[in-house]
Amino acid sequence: MRRFVEILCLIVAVSMPSVAQTIDPCEQNTLLTGGTLVSLKPGSGSKGSNGKIAGTPYHYEVWVASGGAEIADLEYYGDQGGGAAFRAKWTNPDTYLGRVGYYWGNGGHYTLYKDIYCDFNYTRSGHNTAGNWSYIGIYGWARNPLVEYYIAEDWFGNPWSSDTTPIGVETTGGKKVELEEDFIVDGSIYDIIVGERNDYTIDGLATFTQIFSVRRNPRKCGTISVTEHFKKWEELGLPFGNKMYDCKFLVEAGRGEGEFDASYITFIQKDPTSDNTLTVSASPKLYVNAVNSNVNVNFTATESGETELKLYSVTGGLVASAKLQAVAGENYSYTFNQKKFPSGFYVVSMHNNGSIEQAKVVVR
Repeated sequence: MRRFVEILCLIVAVSMPSVAQTIDPCEQNTLLTGGTLVSLKPGSGSKGSNGKIAGTPYHYEVWVASGGAEIADLEYYGDQGGGAAFRAKWTNPDTYLGRVGYYWGNGGHYTLYKDIYCDFNYTRSGHNTAGNWSYIGIYGWARNPLVEYYIAEDWFGNPWSSDTTPIGVETTGGKKVELEEDFIVDGSIYDIIVGERNDYTIDGLATFTQIFSVRRNPRKCGTISVTEHFKKWEELGLPFGNKMYDCKFLVEAGRGEGEFDASYITFIQKDPTSDNTLTVSASPKLYVNAVNSNVNVNFTATESGETELKLYSVTGGLVASAKLQAVAGENYSYTFNQKKFPSGFYVVSMHNNGSIEQAKVVVR
């Protein structure tokens, strides 16, 4: 491909650093095979299995409160599909949980682990509502104080809502936190729900806090900016623990029957930057900065002719476009300022005389 432009893209940020993505998880659709199956045999009581996944930084865990369970399986794919991809399958357990991701045990404050992101892509199926409750997304525990947390990206539905209606307190218990402004990240509003429970935990029977971030627009692929939820919870004064136990991608269901199969799950840790500026390798001299509420594209043309600028969402939807007449050697600037762009991944695409330059960036 001919070299067309050197570009400087200044992308909106909402008090956050920005990073570039090299793989679009929504394009990772190939079903995986050849995993390692962990099957918990039916029976009374609770059962579980966990362990390190060889060749990856990840840890798996599957747990079931059996009841009338006939199937309680987890199959992890190891170094395939980003390394944390897995398949889950269950039939009529009282509770089923399958998860893969980071395990620290008795770790430190979340800031010790940089900015955490999770890229994912999966399919799912379930008969009826697949149970009285279900959560698909990020899950973990933290200590000091003891907290169980969820970032719910999707669900199977339940007796109180369909699988496209956001989960509410009827499902989670607790109370919805009333916010002065919507909490928007990764292209959607998230509702925050907090409750107190007394139940079995990573430390035995104990009283603990549950924190939920529930996405209003469920999705089955994309990127989760995990650390942004931790920051928001702390900003709200919620008692989020100082010692991280784990952070995994979860499938959970209370009874019912269902199956989940991921073609891609990976966790990423990025260094936060104090000035909201990060040099990335998507294109030479490409920078991502926090500026106002606009998307500004500055470039020097190396060929004369019409230049078309396009801004796409990570799912391929055209967000905005513009056409300019460029002269070789001249510097140009264009600002997409039709609206305040929601948080999430975007692609800036430049077209000129058959050449295309693209840069993938995240807006926060």
